[in-house]
Amino acid sequence: KRTLARLEKALSEQRDSLERTISRNREAEEEIVVEKTEDEGDLALISHNKELLYNLHESDFRRLKAIRDALKRIEREEYGVCSECEEDINEKRLIAVPWAMTCIACQEKVERDDAAETAMAGVTRQVRS
Repeated sequence: KRTLARLEKALSEQRDSLERTISRNREAEEEIVVEKTEDEGDLALISHNKELLYNLHESDFRRLKAIRDALKRIEREEYGVCSECEEDINEKRLIAVPWAMTCIACQEKVERDDAAETAMAGVTRQVRS
């Protein structure tokens, strides 16, 4: 029970921190848009910075969604149960990754499946070329 309260507090703090980071990144992105230049070096740097911010946004948004989902699971008293096999997720895993939705075994299976899917997509592209 005490561990759950600590994890909920950690999740809430991470959510708040990510929301602040996303807000700052949006402001930085607006500043990049404001800059106008014809210099190719500056244009390349602006393009690079926009791409970097976009990738940060994507990563932050995914993690923020996972954290919000974990907080909802706590409210529904479903937290700590694997969404795949419905077994309890190991406490050490939840301490390390408090937004985890799957146990280690199911997460490894998901990652293997994703890797196989990515490899097949690469083979398909090569065959088409």
